[in-house]
Amino acid sequence: MKIDRFWMIQIIIIISLFALLIGSYLFSFGWFANKSTSLATTVAPAPVEAVEIAPPTPAPAPMALAVVPSEPPKPPATCTPAGETLSSDSIRDSLSSSDGLRQTSCLEFLQAESLAGDKGAELWIGQAHHHGWGVVKNLEEAASHYQQAALSDDLAVRDSAQQWLKQLEQEQALPN
Repeated sequence: MKIDRFWMIQIIIIISLFALLIGSYLFSFGWFANKSTSLATTVAPAPVEAVEIAPPTPAPAPMALAVVPSEPPKPPATCTPAGETLSSDSIRDSLSSSDGLRQTSCLEFLQAESLAGDKGAELWIGQAHHHGWGVVKNLEEAASHYQQAALSDDLAVRDSAQQWLKQLEQEQALPN
């Protein structure tokens, strides 16, 4: 049976790829690692000459240090209770909670995320200002955050921010 040049090249490529795959597998488990210790046993250690060392000078007496009580490390800011995954519901529950610590922690988390460029966090900060969750209710501040979120590349965040802006405009148009 005659095998033409095309199929020979295909077979060579497949064999080469298979060899690379097997080689990378063997290297990943260290089968080709240098485990030889014969070099260490055949080389004699260099002779060490005796050198006279001066006695150490006494250290000065330790000074009394003032012990300043330190605050326990602050847990990282988060919007979720321990063991719960971050979701819209957990953020809403944390922000609308009557627990001030939980609200503050969630707002700190959202502000850090917002500074990192997360426009979804910007939307949540706007809602906190809109509803007065953990902050003083401030519709101008809410509108500012909604406008920032409306610049998002994420279509869902952008649409939601635009809807919140419309609702805010309607609320401001109503007579008090």
